Amino acid sequence: MLKGLLIASSGAGLLEEELDRNHFPWAEVPKKDGEAFRDAAAFREAALRLSERADELLCLVETDREEETARSLGLICVGYVNPSLEEQRLSGCRILLEGFQEIDLPFLRNVHTRALGLPVQIAETKRLLIREMTLADLDDINALYREGEFTGFQERLPDLDRGEEEEKIRAYIAYMYGMYQFGMWVVIEKESRKLIGRVGFGIADYLDFSEIDMGYLIGEKYRRRGYAEEAGRAALQYAAKTLELPQVGAYVERENRVSLHLLEKLGFRRVKEFTYQGRRLYRYLLQLN
Repeated sequence: MLKGLLIASSGAGLLEEELDRNHFPWAEVPKKDGEAFRDAAAFREAALRLSERADELLCLVETDREEETARSLGLICVGYVNPSLEEQRLSGCRILLEGFQEIDLPFLRNVHTRALGLPVQIAETKRLLIREMTLADLDDINALYREGEFTGFQERLPDLDRGEEEEKIRAYIAYMYGMYQFGMWVVIEKESRKLIGRVGFGIADYLDFSEIDMGYLIGEKYRRRGYAEEAGRAALQYAAKTLELPQVGAYVERENRVSLHLLEKLGFRRVKEFTYQGRRLYRYLLQLN
């Protein structure tokens, strides 16, 4: 659990105000008089004011030297891309921020959770848990896709060996979840604790523009129980309230009647029919905000 934020960066006033509004602990890492950089002792002293465990903290840095110092103490770093500083790499930071206007406490908690290798929980319904995927889900996900066709529209992916699959999931977690704060999540049946499907959002570019689109899949044994609608509504609520997306699209093959019916139940409206790689597709759209 995230217990505090260390700030070793300029320009973080908006973030400090956000933390104060939520009564969340934070501490500035001071520089010694006349020193250009904060040393290890300064980081250590500030960290101990918040927690005795480095892995319970995030540290905001803006220089490579201070990032290296913080990470040597076991601190998880977030980088601020300061336009007044040159040659910043901040290559060991979990995520890079260009400003603080939209950075809030839930965002920081999600960054910390992912840094610990844990999945962020997206939603909980009466029967389902929806969360980010992990490497441990790989076998269940592969089994799910071997059962049948994806419920929406998805291009076929090349066959990969185990190592390539694991590397792809690591990259997806780091860049899709980390950068965009969304992606395809896993659906867990609460009663059995089994992975029964996937739901979430990707970036579609089937037409002459890109947009965020919704995808979903429920395993064959769990269909016709309303799980797809339940998971879909929870994902759309997250998209509207947490991600604050104005709209989402969905792309479905014309012959996929089950999926077309589900989208219409979820409130999507059909806006276009077109051909993509020899397949007839419908584009659907749902206004959220």
